[in-house]
Amino acid sequence: MHIDWAALGVVAVVSIATSVIFTILLASGIRLVSAAKIKSNEGGSGTAILSAGYVLLGIAGLLVLFGIYLIVPQFH
Repeated sequence: MHIDWAALGVVAVVSIATSVIFTILLASGIRLVSAAKIKSNEGGSGTAILSAGYVLLGIAGLLVLFGIYLIVPQFH
């Protein structure tokens, strides 16, 4: 039995990097949406911040869908 350690290393690095990117996108999106809601409750206009938050949440969702696409072989 032969283990391809280089391929295992690539999978580990990509998995860790993707999970870090996903976490940053999700946390930033939630933070921006929350900040926009607070700003609008104070009487200001937080539409740009709210839009940016939803864009980040959308990108995080697309990352999840791409991961599902890669995992499920019927989609290929």
